[in-house]
Order: sequence, then C-alpha cells, then structure tokens
Amino acid sequence: MPKKSGISIRHRRALNRLFIAGTLPAPDARLTPGQWLKTLRVAYHMTQRQLARRSGAQQGHIALMEQDRLSPRIDTLSKLFGALFCDVIVLPVPRKRPGDIMRELTMGVPTSRMWELPGDRKTPCKPRGRYPRPSRRLE
Repeated sequence: MPKKSGISIRHRRALNRLFIAGTLPAPDARLTPGQWLKTLRVAYHMTQRQLARRSGAQQGHIALMEQDRLSPRIDTLSKLFGALFCDVIVLPVPRKRPGDIMRELTMGVPTSRMWELPGDRKTPCKPRGRYPRPSRRLE
C-alpha cells in the first residue's frame, strides 16, 4: 500500500501543475503562501523544525504561517522557500484581458476623443501657473 503524503488532493494537483507544466493554476486552485509552504515541506518529507533550522526562522512562526494565521514578509518567504529549494517570484496576474479593460475605460467616451491628449483640446483650459488671471480685461 502506498504511503500517504499528508498533502490534500487540491494541493497535490497545484504542485503537479507547477512542476510538470510550469503554468499557473486556475484561480480557484491557487494556494496561499502558507499552503505552498506546507505542501512543499511535506512533499520533501521535512519537519517544521528542520525547515526552521535550514531557513533561520522560528518553528512557531512556520506553524502560524502554514495555518495562515501569520502573514509573512517577502524576505521571510524568500528565506523559507530558499530552504525548500525554490525561488520566490512576485508576479502580477491580470484579472481581465487588456482589451476588456480598455473597452471599460473608454465606455461612454466619444470615439473622436478617445485617444486625445489633454493638451490637444480646442477649448482653452484653466491656466496652472502661480499668477492668477487678471480680473478685468485690458482693451
């Protein structure tokens, strides 16, 4: 009978997808840093105490991070994942496609003025200098 690894199916699938395909998991399958920490630590058959010794962090902090009760800083995550033979990369993932975002931003704006710069207007805009505009006209 195969040995149980202690990793849930959801975490195992996310780990396999990352290792095999090198792609990001679906939004509903994304793990928190604490979940990743526990998943990798258990996959490498490492205890919290061993990870604490390798990374220089305290074992109690690692336990709190794995339970998502402590939000670690990026440098702490870098040390912990470095001890697990991983690199930390901060990667912004867009929630919408760029075309959809542009469509929402330009909604209600006439197409003739869509790409117009503020200085290109035909109507004069308020002066933005230190000196106020004179109150009466000089003729």
